[in-house]
Amino acid sequence: MPRHARLRDAVNRWVEPRASGLPNLAVVTVIPSLLIVAAVVLIALGISGTSGGVYWETFGLGVDPALIAGEARGIRSDEWLVQSSWIVSQVQQGFPVVNQTLPGGMDATIQNDLPTSDWSTAFRPHVIGFLFLSLDSGMAVRWWLPVLAVVVAGYLFVVSLLPRHPFSALAIAVGMLLSPIVQWWLLPTTLWPLAFAFLTMTTIVCAYRTRRRWVNWTLAAASGYVAVAMAMSIYVPFMVPAVIAVLFFAVGAMAQQWPGGRGSLWRVLRPLVPLAIAAVAAAGVLALWVVTRLDTVDAVTSTVYPGERLEVPGQLDTVDEAVALFSAPFQRVLLYDLSAPLAPNQSEAAAPLMLAVFLIPALLWAASRRASADRRSRDLRIVAVVASILFVGAFLLLPAWDAVAHLVLIDRTSPARIRMFFVIAGVVGLVLLLRRLQAERRRVPWVIAVLSALLAVAASLIVSASLTGDGSQIPAAGRAWVVSTVLLALAVLAASRARPLLASLSLLGATAIVAWGVNPLYDGVFDLRETDVGEDVAAISAADPDGRWVGIGGYVPTAVLVQSGVPAYNGVQTYPPEEMWDAIDPTGEYEEQWNRLANVNWAIADGEPTVLNPVRDQIVVTFDSCSDFAGENVEFVLSDLDLGSQECLGEVAVATEGPSTMRIYEVIDESGPRR
Repeated sequence: MPRHARLRDAVNRWVEPRASGLPNLAVVTVIPSLLIVAAVVLIALGISGTSGGVYWETFGLGVDPALIAGEARGIRSDEWLVQSSWIVSQVQQGFPVVNQTLPGGMDATIQNDLPTSDWSTAFRPHVIGFLFLSLDSGMAVRWWLPVLAVVVAGYLFVVSLLPRHPFSALAIAVGMLLSPIVQWWLLPTTLWPLAFAFLTMTTIVCAYRTRRRWVNWTLAAASGYVAVAMAMSIYVPFMVPAVIAVLFFAVGAMAQQWPGGRGSLWRVLRPLVPLAIAAVAAAGVLALWVVTRLDTVDAVTSTVYPGERLEVPGQLDTVDEAVALFSAPFQRVLLYDLSAPLAPNQSEAAAPLMLAVFLIPALLWAASRRASADRRSRDLRIVAVVASILFVGAFLLLPAWDAVAHLVLIDRTSPARIRMFFVIAGVVGLVLLLRRLQAERRRVPWVIAVLSALLAVAASLIVSASLTGDGSQIPAAGRAWVVSTVLLALAVLAASRARPLLASLSLLGATAIVAWGVNPLYDGVFDLRETDVGEDVAAISAADPDGRWVGIGGYVPTAVLVQSGVPAYNGVQTYPPEEMWDAIDPTGEYEEQWNRLANVNWAIADGEPTVLNPVRDQIVVTFDSCSDFAGENVEFVLSDLDLGSQECLGEVAVATEGPSTMRIYEVIDESGPRR
């Protein structure tokens, strides 16, 4: 027998499914195990994708020695400035439940995914590493564990339906991870909803395919656990797309199993009992979590922003917004900070490859062909995924159904965030189509397959024509948009013609060419406590641990104070600490401005503090060292500006490092320093 024939037979034996049609143990475990090993190595080395290297611009000269590949992205500030700074603050303070940096304290168990000594940390697996590993390895766990969860969950979903195609499953899962919208929003709050969606859909598939109780109970328990991890992020806009995808898939799967006749409902629901019990248990954990911190929940929901943020349907009402939705093949330009006219910044501009939409003709053919051949064996899951695409499309396009949208909770997301749905729907539609065509040993007719592929090309050409007016866009995209468009069209064509490996590799290439390099590889954490100014802050704080600080200037003074864990009036607040704002604004004159989730920073001006909102999630408070507020509440000021003109400040330390100079001042009165 020729060598290639022996190799093919060996591969076929390796991927041979179980009698139930589910993948065998080797297919389920080998590739995920290799991924786990790779993640463990990266964690042990302390390598992550953080953009914390942005601080090198302030404190370093030349090339950042910790940067392994790529470049730090300033726009990823939610990751490197906000969440990472608060994580270091928690490490510095010993993982308290209430972080004491902002006067009055802030509950660390509610937002920003912080490690704490609270029981709820057990349901935030990505931050557990901080409790017993080094800061570098803990940050690597936080980075790679959600990434691993998404890829493994996506892989398991694909092989549960295509058990003979593990390599295609891996390519599809990695291609999903490399989608531009995933890469530009890469955070645990973004990734856990994706992992939840694919793990739960895998649980549903297996529930109807196997009677092995331990399999169903294990998958159900894992789905419930990930659901809690997702919900504890409390970032609803990315949860909604995942829940929509799961609900439509579940309805389609249940309809697919409907046998008709008496007792049908129980026969359909019985296999899902483990998943239902897991859902009840997850709801119980979340209820306990909420009840044990009701005051914090009330404070968060009572804010002006985000408060109860609701969106109205039909906001995709301009050509520019439609162009942005289908602009993924062009999003290599985002690496060069060219987000206009798609959106104000790269994250808001990021879009998925709209594979789900381009597959609709092929999906409808597959669904109708099956229905005409045998009504009882039609695949209603395909109908459900098409219905879910139309439902989300209606939210984007059709106005004037606000009440219904509110009833079904879709108004809790936004047009930019709901784009994540198309990442999930693209994978589900692709896999269901391939499964149906292979099961029937059929292919979508060439005319429909080519039409579907041409839809992808036409969409890209329309986007190209729209962006031509901006001379910077097309040249910056280079050949990447052409190659990505061709690969996307090839993925649609290959899927329609039942070629899973070609379809999956084309999808992987189409996403990788536009989103590879969004996040860097970085060695360790840029710990501001180890800078010269961080050491000065620590020394002064050690001598006066109750002294309160104000940071003035750019983002770096705020980050230094937060990471140092000293009492300070700077930082991103999830909700306004009462003690802090009573001191700043005792009359409540500016409550509309400070009662919000926002980054609090300070700027020099005369008189008592005034509060401004440059944008809805930013608070700028004015500071006068001779004001009553400063005299009564502030001991030290950290600034990247020279504040020598302030009469009531005395300079106590100057730290020059790299291109920056940071100054520390002490608030004084006529009799001298107040210490």
